[in-house]
Amino acid sequence: MKKMILCALVASATLLAADSAPAYKSGVLLPANGEAIYKQDCIQCHAADGKQTTMDSSTRVVYASINGLDAAKLAKELKDYRYGSVNKYGYGQLMKSTLVDLSYEEIDALAEYISTNIK
Repeated sequence: MKKMILCALVASATLLAADSAPAYKSGVLLPANGEAIYKQDCIQCHAADGKQTTMDSSTRVVYASINGLDAAKLAKELKDYRYGSVNKYGYGQLMKSTLVDLSYEEIDALAEYISTNIK
């Protein structure tokens, strides 16, 4: 009987501890990989060459290219999108939802990748 009570106490303490643990965030355990982030989250809208286009194929609008932009300025703008303080071209909410789970290190790596590798 004592073993059952002890097991129940350990199990409940484990559940309480697991409940209070912080949620896993992207980039906490893995090194930032700008190329992987771009290919996973950005390429659908910005294409392989970094030219942002509308998602509506009937009215194709091409905006300024993001390739070759200054990495520091781009990282700041991406962080502003992440916190919802930028809404260029009406894509603020879409950009925020894409960037919200990225750490600062991942945003910096993404900006560096775009700046130096997207052509």
